[in-house]
Amino acid sequence: MEVSQRSKKGTLRVSENVIISIANNAAMEVVGVSKISTKPFNVLKLFSSKVSGNAIRVTMLDGVAKISMSIIVFSGYNVSSVCEQIQAKVKSAVQSMTGVTVSKVNVSVVDVDFSENQGK
Repeated sequence: MEVSQRSKKGTLRVSENVIISIANNAAMEVVGVSKISTKPFNVLKLFSSKVSGNAIRVTMLDGVAKISMSIIVFSGYNVSSVCEQIQAKVKSAVQSMTGVTVSKVNVSVVDVDFSENQGK
């Protein structure tokens, strides 16, 4: 899937994979994020080819993106604060780098990383 924008100079196409890559990099810059994770097993994956196994999903509707991602947070960080920072950073990065409007960034915390190797 790609996003197309027309201008006087021609057509610009941005791949969904580009948006996913930008969102991933922006989320990993937030202090307290251990890694981007896939959501827990979903039985729908067995029966549908449309359900993606990607850790980050982009849904486009009328040229506007909705981004959903699952993360693992390091222990000791405020989950709400980390998620709010991710939402702001991902939205800003995708919009500034691609010109695609982002309506929502949904962040799900699926685990806490208690390892000693925290990026503090």
